[in-house]
Amino acid sequence: MQNCTLNNIGDIERKNLKFALGTRVFIRRSNDVIPEILGKVPDEPEGEEIVYPEICPSCGTPLEQRGAHLFCNNRLGCKPQIVARITHFASRDAMDIETFSEKTAEQLHDELNLREPADLYTLTFDDLIKLERFGEKKANNLLQAIAESKGRDLASFLFALGIPNTGKSTTKVLADHFGSLDAVVAATVEELTSLPDIGGIVADSIVTFFADPFYQAGIRKMLEQGVSPKAPDKPAAPVTDSFFSGKTVVLTGTLQQLSRDEATERLEALGAKVTGSVSKKTDLVIAGEKAGSKLAKAQELGIPVIEDEDELIRLLNENENN
Repeated sequence: MQNCTLNNIGDIERKNLKFALGTRVFIRRSNDVIPEILGKVPDEPEGEEIVYPEICPSCGTPLEQRGAHLFCNNRLGCKPQIVARITHFASRDAMDIETFSEKTAEQLHDELNLREPADLYTLTFDDLIKLERFGEKKANNLLQAIAESKGRDLASFLFALGIPNTGKSTTKVLADHFGSLDAVVAATVEELTSLPDIGGIVADSIVTFFADPFYQAGIRKMLEQGVSPKAPDKPAAPVTDSFFSGKTVVLTGTLQQLSRDEATERLEALGAKVTGSVSKKTDLVIAGEKAGSKLAKAQELGIPVIEDEDELIRLLNENENN
């Protein structure tokens, strides 16, 4: 076993861990999730106190503890944050800027001083052609890919923003319910928590994100550069009398015969609401290979689970043909 986790400072302190190189520890692994260090073997000698960092190892900014985690607040000057934010924004599930990579983001940061995703939309041919490994064809292809991304759908744009505690399923819920960026930005905690898959923590994260002047300025800059997230297409009326009608469904693990997006589309067409987290509101969990904590939580709550993918396909086909 090569990797296991200590979640955060609080986890280390609760377990009273003091390590020296070679210290033996107890490790637990359940449901194919990342193994967890439980504590030190009792007969092992005491090691040194674990010293927590006080400054960001990349930019030297003092770190701030918020909740269980340490954060660097230097959002416009901390290179790993900037590169990660731009890379995520351009990724396939987000704005899908073709051929863009982490190396591209790093090069644009280092050589053209890009500081945020909105800066991508200010790039010109003259900017790119002077860069190492950028010929005319590569420069034009990247500019075309960036231009094409301006019209991505609202759910992809919201996911690209990197709102804390949200994933693809949550941003799709937001896009489908509110229908426009302005409506999402104006949403209250009360409105958000009324939606499936959104609890208080996620709702607070969304409201806090859009109230932050830093992110407001970035979004405004993108809109000024022609980014125009498309409202979701009005879906066809879902089937109301299928096995899945009205059920809140969670997909977890890996399916072999369907992609996650294909399974979601077919389930929603049959009247299901597909969400990303298991709760008491969940009616059904579909578990593929290597299903982890979501499957365990469903079993704990007594929620019905489909673990046989052939059975899932049979139910989908049967209900689609009725």
